[in-house]
Amino acid sequence: MNTSIKYKIITVWIATMALLNGLSAQEMLTGLGENSLLQKLHQMSNTRSKSSVEAIKLPFVDDFSNYTGYPDPNLWKDRMGFVNNNYPVNAPSIGVVTLDAIGADGKIYPHASSAIFPADTLTSQPVRLDTNFLLNREMRLSDSLYFSFYYQPGGGSFSNPPVNWERIGNAPETNDKLVLEFGYETGDTIFLGYTYCLYLLDSSYVMGDTLVNPFLPDLIYIFEANMFPNESIMLPCDSIRGPETTWNEVWSSNGQSLDSWIQNNSLEYFKQVMIPILDARYLRNNFQFRFRNYASLEDGGMNSWASNVDQWHIDYVILDQNRTFDDIYPNDVAFVEPSISLLTTYRAVPWSHFSNGDLIDTLKNKLSNLSGSAKLTNYTYKVLKNGVINVYDYFCNSYNAYPYYPNGFHTYSYHARPTVKSEFTIPTDMQDSALITVMHIFQVTGGMGDERHSNDTCMLNMELYNYFAYDDGTAESGYTIKTNSPNPQLYLACGFNLKHPDTLRSVRIWFNPVHNEESAQFTLMAWNDDNGKPGEVIAERASQTVRHSEHFTDFSNYYFDEPVAVSGRFYVGFKQTQSLLLNVGFDQNSEARGNFWYKKDNLWEESFFKGAPMIRAVVGKAFANDDAIREIMPIASLTAYPNPTTGTVNLHNLPAPIATPVIAAVYDMYGKKVAEQQIEGSESVIQLKDCASGIYIIRLLQQSQVVGQVKVVKIN
Repeated sequence: MNTSIKYKIITVWIATMALLNGLSAQEMLTGLGENSLLQKLHQMSNTRSKSSVEAIKLPFVDDFSNYTGYPDPNLWKDRMGFVNNNYPVNAPSIGVVTLDAIGADGKIYPHASSAIFPADTLTSQPVRLDTNFLLNREMRLSDSLYFSFYYQPGGGSFSNPPVNWERIGNAPETNDKLVLEFGYETGDTIFLGYTYCLYLLDSSYVMGDTLVNPFLPDLIYIFEANMFPNESIMLPCDSIRGPETTWNEVWSSNGQSLDSWIQNNSLEYFKQVMIPILDARYLRNNFQFRFRNYASLEDGGMNSWASNVDQWHIDYVILDQNRTFDDIYPNDVAFVEPSISLLTTYRAVPWSHFSNGDLIDTLKNKLSNLSGSAKLTNYTYKVLKNGVINVYDYFCNSYNAYPYYPNGFHTYSYHARPTVKSEFTIPTDMQDSALITVMHIFQVTGGMGDERHSNDTCMLNMELYNYFAYDDGTAESGYTIKTNSPNPQLYLACGFNLKHPDTLRSVRIWFNPVHNEESAQFTLMAWNDDNGKPGEVIAERASQTVRHSEHFTDFSNYYFDEPVAVSGRFYVGFKQTQSLLLNVGFDQNSEARGNFWYKKDNLWEESFFKGAPMIRAVVGKAFANDDAIREIMPIASLTAYPNPTTGTVNLHNLPAPIATPVIAAVYDMYGKKVAEQQIEGSESVIQLKDCASGIYIIRLLQQSQVVGQVKVVKIN
């Protein structure tokens, strides 16, 4: 990586109460240097995204609600966008696609710089605008074609007014840009750009020196800083050629802050754009559209830490005929974001330390009616143990959900705040683990008048294995304790409560990849409790180094010299005495304030940040492979298409080939198994043509353990 590039560091500074006591400890949140999920998907992918599919017939609709990771290859031609529900604030429906400064490989673009540069591109597959299939004739401009979408700049806060230390992601600056273009392939082949490779220097260079590109001798590289032998730079190493496409910009927005939107309209977290198609050139069989973002990186005082920036979130893309400029209300009721965990404090707890008293009293669902009229809706949730054992079904009466504009979210308590503790108990057993799945369904009563069923359901897993966790497994930022001291004494600790005495086996930590981290060392620590703060040191192990699991989204295990006996409340974390700062993954969609502490010198301080550092405590008996403790393939990596389907479902991103067979089992919404088959390879076809219309869950089972699942909607 070219160290001369000035990277923007996304920081939120807080002068904590420690300053009142004469200390200078400060917390800092940074952007992420990589997208771990995309890196994992990139590693798992055996082929590129589909280069060509049959042109799409209208309507084209994607609300990004039934999958996570790469954009759906049946709808989108490239893989640079990131489909997620972690970064948006109050999206129209659950899930968006995010454009930022990280590419399909999960890494910051090698050509990124402080100047404005082209970053992500989200290009549609070809769309049939040559034929009106409803009337069986050629398409005409009088058929009233409209393209619409919602968008939001990153860096928003759920609080109104916004709270700086609760912002998620990074807002694009004024010179940054989001662009929408319409186009079509001309049939010619042209030069499209370069692929980049690392080049190891064998000589010293000073700023202004030039280097003939050894891969492409017609190009030269100009050094922007002094560099020395064995340092590396990124150079173009091959040219890319492909079909020529004519593109015309039809809409754009310069970088801005979400704050001004909310100040003017407390409901306008996303803005909708409506664009008519008025040019007959686009009435062809290979019409395409694409979103592009232009980003810029800046020097935030720590230019060796590359971090993701300038995010834009896009939702609910629709292209269809017979629309008008006032067609701004999708006929849809939807989840806005995933429901909360069933646990009061943790996201995961060891099975032997779980009791039904750990369950919350009330769930929180964020529900919305996107249409322009009231809808009679119903809500249910189902609890399953280990993917197949039905634990509980929650039903309640139907109730009108009123339009989000101008009424806000659907707040009927039996739908938005359903009870938990008094309703059911999770049966315990003598096993060493359990996986609890909660499936929530919010839909129009009777099923009529709801055009998108994919956003009517959300799933949440509660892991009861052998570790405590406050985080949900996904980092939205990095957490650092900032100091200017060359010999600091920095500590970070997370506290956990045991139901009975146990054995601390290891500490799992997810580090945010940053530059020069391989030189950083720390001491692994464990403490007893001292009136709600870390107290006496009960174990430590020096000279630990930053590691990353080869599975990217998994944590790395750190061990003490021997297992540690713990009881009551205990703490795990680390001490650092180097000036090279550690950067720990930070989950901003969870809440652990009051349970993690930091210290500089002699005084422990409670964090001001909303979120959870990604530090977990592993207790109990040793599993056969602690580095893959009950590892489950993330649900996000398994996708199904088409979805909704009329019968055939293609499963994509299946697990890599393994020794024992994987079974695909299909369950209806009541937990009844309706089909089953063995799968092979990286894709598999499932038949639902004999199933009634409704919602189904396809679970991948290996040795009776769930290793992946995806929700599918069957329609007639």
